[in-house]
Amino acid sequence: TINQRIAKIYEQFFLDIVEEAPNPKSARDGSYLSIPARMRSELARPELLQTADLPFTKAQYCVCTDDQWTMHFDRLFPETIENAKRQNFGRCTYYTKYVAFARIITKKSLSRARRVLKAEFDKLAWVPYTRTDRLWSSGKMQGAAWEMLPRGANRGGPAIAINPLRRRELVTLR
Repeated sequence: TINQRIAKIYEQFFLDIVEEAPNPKSARDGSYLSIPARMRSELARPELLQTADLPFTKAQYCVCTDDQWTMHFDRLFPETIENAKRQNFGRCTYYTKYVAFARIITKKSLSRARRVLKAEFDKLAWVPYTRTDRLWSSGKMQGAAWEMLPRGANRGGPAIAINPLRRRELVTLR
């Protein structure tokens, strides 16, 4: 059924977020992820993104407006296939499955599926701060809205979009 396919795609979404998380420029520095490599697939579940305890050694974040949060959803789960041509998203299994599925169902079914996905998405505390062409950003983000973790660290590291519904929560590193 459509709901089962969407559930599988959404499950894969979390694995891909962890798998594609950025690393520092120097390979010697390891990963920004604070999750040991052997545990990543096991911990890549919705619960990982449902808490404001970010699983990184360093991160930069901003609390999104409602429109920004919806923009990230639309980039991650596009409404039309024409909007689905995204450079780095192609490496994500969830994304290729989503696009393939969107091509074979009706617009009405896709709209219904996206409503279900959006309801789940809105339960998340954070997602990668997407760009039009990439899942993750890690360059120095500019602007007063951006906070660094740990506090006082040089800018850079995974850019995180915080759900506006969670604006009052304390964001920390895990």
